[in-house]
Amino acid sequence: MTTIHCIIIDDEEKNIKLLQQMLGMHCAHVQVAATSADAREGLTLIETLRPQLVFLDVEMPHMNGFDLLKKLEPVSFEVIFVTAYSHYAVEAFEHHATGYITKPINTDKLISAVQAATKRIEEKTINRNLFSLLEQNTKQAAPDKIPLSTANGLLFVKIAEIMYCESSGNYTHFYLCNDKKIIVSRQLGEYEKLLPEHNFTRIHDKYIINLSYIKEYIKGSGGDVILENGKEIPVATRRKEDFLARFEKWIRRKA
Repeated sequence: MTTIHCIIIDDEEKNIKLLQQMLGMHCAHVQVAATSADAREGLTLIETLRPQLVFLDVEMPHMNGFDLLKKLEPVSFEVIFVTAYSHYAVEAFEHHATGYITKPINTDKLISAVQAATKRIEEKTINRNLFSLLEQNTKQAAPDKIPLSTANGLLFVKIAEIMYCESSGNYTHFYLCNDKKIIVSRQLGEYEKLLPEHNFTRIHDKYIINLSYIKEYIKGSGGDVILENGKEIPVATRRKEDFLARFEKWIRRKA
């Protein structure tokens, strides 16, 4: 099984030691790279060590677990919350947590959460290698399909059918011309490298659009684009000039 490096952040040292012992006994492939009883120090440790997995308490002095994650967005590691309170569960999963364990820690629940995190980490590694290959091939040729990472594996979608993409933290929402929506567990920036520049452009930190589906452009500070399905998308002011230049170039090529 893949070795996973983790960090434990909890304001009570006894909880840290107990979790370390349980991981050593039941999840030997998880190696504790560092621990901290201070959320601010934990933030620095995560930025420095770049762990694959973080065990995180919620209620801590100076900064709670959710505030810590917000400072690290987009979060590139898996998160398992370990807390004495059950009422934070919904918010935890809104932060894309892999697991949520209440104290005292149940061994079976710990093992289950670690297994889920391990699976997601292994999938990320496979997909990262695949993306590296696709990036190399994209520079050499113009593929007509793109692989989207779904819960069941990879879904190959025709590039021409993609109307626009929307960022949502560590996820990207793909909207197709047949009104279908696909959610993938990769960041928008990674797909920006794979989508052909001659047809796709990033008009906002949250959006990439297919120039083929533009119906109207409304002037403004940055302006707004209206697509053929009626979706209105803002153009970031700093991206306006590049967008208009690309769109003009696209029109000339089509003429």
